[in-house]
Amino acid sequence: MASRSQPPPPAEPQAPPAPTTIRALSDDLLREIFLRLPSLPSLVRATLTCRAFLAAVRSSPAFRRRFRALHPPPLLGFFISPNGNEAPSFVPIRRRSDPDHAAAVRGIDVFLTRVPCDDDVFPGWHIGECRGGCLLLVNWESKQIGSYNPLIRALDLLPMPTDEISKGHRGKFMPMRYFLLSSDDEAPDRSSFRVVYSCHDKSRVRATVYSSATRK
Repeated sequence: MASRSQPPPPAEPQAPPAPTTIRALSDDLLREIFLRLPSLPSLVRATLTCRAFLAAVRSSPAFRRRFRALHPPPLLGFFISPNGNEAPSFVPIRRRSDPDHAAAVRGIDVFLTRVPCDDDVFPGWHIGECRGGCLLLVNWESKQIGSYNPLIRALDLLPMPTDEISKGHRGKFMPMRYFLLSSDDEAPDRSSFRVVYSCHDKSRVRATVYSSATRK
């Protein structure tokens, strides 16, 4: 008599997979998601909701370059640097119909809180110029120059050029001004900039250049 095979035992029920939250995503995956946002204000609005989101954007200059290439940044407002010892002030451009734009304006560090401030220093920090969303700050009393992005609160400080640049001048020596140049191409692994200081006497013009990529 032929034997009848026994049916296999029922499979044990598998435990449901653990739920995945957005906090479990890697920085690379977060940046790929952020890259699909429609504008810079929407990116700022998203990153301000969570420190991890802000850190993912702040830590990747390559992502910021890609995002700028896809989404040219809108004008959010104007910084005004008055004469005397008054701090720079910010005048926003208001677009009531654009909530992302409004959120980006609210996220700007309008008081420049990360910039070192000494109440005994007069006249303090002044804005030399603005380029690519960064402010070039100059403090003649403390002999410092700063590059500050008030959206992501990224600050670089460097000393002013030494008196070596004025040695051997002919006639009256005239310091001119500082210029901020973006130089992302020279340092693909980080966002970089160059500060150019120019001066002249009666017969020559001189310039010195500082690069954040080389720290020289």
